[in-house]
Amino acid sequence: MSEKKSNSILYLFGGLLGALIGLLAAYLLEKSAELDGDDKILTSKKISTIGIGTVSFLYTLVKKGKGKRRNIFIK
Repeated sequence: MSEKKSNSILYLFGGLLGALIGLLAAYLLEKSAELDGDDKILTSKKISTIGIGTVSFLYTLVKKGKGKRRNIFIK
């Protein structure tokens, strides 16, 4: 039961951290559009760059536990 509770707390803090990072990213996108003098905050180029970066970051997180070297980290 305590393992389930500790996982819930971990998910809660992870969700809060993700929300804070998302707010910071939105703020930085807005400020960069202001500095560039653009009317649009998100252009198609920015959306594609953000999407590809997010997918590659998540792929590296998932990939860490797979492969031949996995046994080194399990010990």
